[in-house]
Amino acid sequence: MDPDIIQRFLESVGQKADVDLYLKLFRSQRKESFAIIVADAQIVRAALDPFHFDLRILAGLGLYPVVLVGLLDARDADKQSQRIWEWLLEDEVPARVIGSGTDLPQEIQTAVHQTFDENTIPIVSLDAAKELAIDDRFRLLRTLAASLETRKIIFLSTSSGIEREGAPPISLVNLSADYDRLLATSDLPRRHASLLRHVKALLEALPQRMSVAVVNPLHLLRELFTVNGAGTLIRKGSHFEKHDGLGAVDRARLTTLLESAFGRSLVPGAMEDGGLVVAQSEHVYLEENYLGAALLASTAIAPYLGKFAVDRQAQGDGIGGEIWAMLTRDFPVFFWRARPSNPICSWYAKQCDGLARFPDWHVYWRGLPPEKIPAAIAYCLALPQSFQD
Repeated sequence: MDPDIIQRFLESVGQKADVDLYLKLFRSQRKESFAIIVADAQIVRAALDPFHFDLRILAGLGLYPVVLVGLLDARDADKQSQRIWEWLLEDEVPARVIGSGTDLPQEIQTAVHQTFDENTIPIVSLDAAKELAIDDRFRLLRTLAASLETRKIIFLSTSSGIEREGAPPISLVNLSADYDRLLATSDLPRRHASLLRHVKALLEALPQRMSVAVVNPLHLLRELFTVNGAGTLIRKGSHFEKHDGLGAVDRARLTTLLESAFGRSLVPGAMEDGGLVVAQSEHVYLEENYLGAALLASTAIAPYLGKFAVDRQAQGDGIGGEIWAMLTRDFPVFFWRARPSNPICSWYAKQCDGLARFPDWHVYWRGLPPEKIPAAIAYCLALPQSFQD
């Protein structure tokens, strides 16, 4: 497929900055760690056309997901795997069907690994495991994900994500905070409640940091290449700390986080006492492994959000959404700024009550009284920058 066509298509899915960010992230990982896409027979029968087109796009970008067929229902998995292979072959996309056996032995795991050296999409059929209980088939998925050190598992669904009766799909499920509440109600369809149970067990059993998404195949690329995603993101959940100032914070690790998130180095002295970052850190929200942070300063106008950052390797994992939820709960009124080139600007625009655009900065606010908006804008435009150009 022509690279220009691929790039133009991806730009139609999301903002170019988003696409470039995730492409760089995915390409920085080991090929085999990219993703496992779970597609059952129903999906293959009803949505093979858009799904195989997405696989063509991914292969054209040098990204090769594992396609796992038959996890939730293994009947007919060999036949549907063959259909996927034939459609990809017709489009000259290298692919290979691999049978799983009933226990995913080492030789099958080795065969899957070899496909990535050959720039080939592995299509793993669980037809031979159709007599196993679903718990045992998830055990095969766990073995495969552990072997590949998979970073993301995507369940293709006929729905738009995890749904509740009479409500829009859920965009994020933090299992540590939401799991018991969601299963305690009768709002979830049985299949989605079962999926949550199995996903929770899967994430707890795997050593690597990994996220799971449930998405309609029509929106697969938007789920992969945009900040907002398109389906339901399921995370094991993180633990967050709150600090008043940086006294108990490892400043070297925080520096690494900020520079990773923004892709630039802090100006000299920014993390020293009296420096630009320290002065904006009266209130600190910090993920325990330094994967995300929000730093706020008190001003005469309202609290100012000086930094909102998620480590590049963790972007797309939902950590930013969790920090934002805590931040907006504790601070109903605050304001902040961002460079126009910042890929998160489109997301900020959806979270704010108002914004003002200038050549060097976009200024945002939530809950700010109208009479204070001019002062907030002036404050943001007058602040020196904390990162080097």
